[in-house]
Amino acid sequence: MSVYRLKDSAGKEKSKEYYYDFRINGRRFSGFTGTTSKAKAKQVEEAKKAEAKTPNDTTSIDGAFQQFFEEKGCDYADETTILWRMGLLQDELTKILEDEGLPPNISEIKTKHLTSYVSIRRKQPNNRKRLPSPSTINREVQLLRTIIRYAVNVFEVEMRLPNFGEALKPEPSERIVEIEHDDLEKIKENMRSDYHDALEFLVLAGPRASNVLMGKGVVLREEHVNLQKRQLTFYVKSKTPGGRPVTIPITQPMLIILANNIGNHPDAVFTYVAKSTRDGRKKGERYPLTYTAFKSAFKAAAKEINKPELRVHDLRHTAATRILRSSGNIAAARDMLGHTRVTTTEKYSHVMKQDLLEIMESTHNRQQITNKSEAQPKKNRKRS
Repeated sequence: MSVYRLKDSAGKEKSKEYYYDFRINGRRFSGFTGTTSKAKAKQVEEAKKAEAKTPNDTTSIDGAFQQFFEEKGCDYADETTILWRMGLLQDELTKILEDEGLPPNISEIKTKHLTSYVSIRRKQPNNRKRLPSPSTINREVQLLRTIIRYAVNVFEVEMRLPNFGEALKPEPSERIVEIEHDDLEKIKENMRSDYHDALEFLVLAGPRASNVLMGKGVVLREEHVNLQKRQLTFYVKSKTPGGRPVTIPITQPMLIILANNIGNHPDAVFTYVAKSTRDGRKKGERYPLTYTAFKSAFKAAAKEINKPELRVHDLRHTAATRILRSSGNIAAARDMLGHTRVTTTEKYSHVMKQDLLEIMESTHNRQQITNKSEAQPKKNRKRS
């Protein structure tokens, strides 16, 4: 494909700027040329082709990161997040090294540079003016560890590995919340009716919303659902190209929801009805429901019922706690949630402990009543 302008679903050009899109040795390169001139756009494309044919300098931070993404990172389930994290790491680590008068080479990265990176990131607010959590920064450090080890093992960069453990920060225990049935019903009442099936499905099946809805991960599509075998497959975040598959059975309530939604759109199971004609969409037609739109609607509904602390992820927690409460089988909950280790699922064991406490309390209370009854002295019988 030569340079082109973006078009909407009706074939109308959305902008005057040109984009490029080409392949070299099976690898795809695409992006924005930054110009409305077709001739200049072609020049940009040729420069990009020449750049793509030039081997990356894998001893540099930029070169090693770019080569890692082309060989591994582009296959991650959440490509956008990987690129965002890599951009932060590249920018900040390059500045840290240059401030010390060191070249921005990957072999120059030491433990002290990791701790400096963490210190800087802890003070950087995001677009919502919130400081990043320890878990967010830890994911970035862990990605850096993956890239550096890949550079050492594959690119044969000679360096002493930093102590990544020193840079990782303690993370608070995950907040486990089970949404009460009444609260779920109230949330449902305050959401659009075309979002209801997605809401109910998330509570029944327990996947991450990002593994079902359009936007962050691999969206759930018709080919992932086998109604005859009553099985469906999610693709969760993983180093496996395209994500790691997690297959679970389809219950009757899930079957009804899926059957009612499959076929509404070729690109996604769960959709919404456009309320107006704009941005390439037509009023009354269905389009893939995005994670962002669903999250916004859920948070607005939660706020409406005076439960602003509730999150979309709590739907997954709710599904897990219900399964555990019903069965007491932590292995079953592990398989439904797609955890690779049962220790990850054990954070939900508080449900079984609470149930055990209630059973023990009930048993002990009955035992106390029985003991008191037996301890009472028998009344003397009257002699005839």
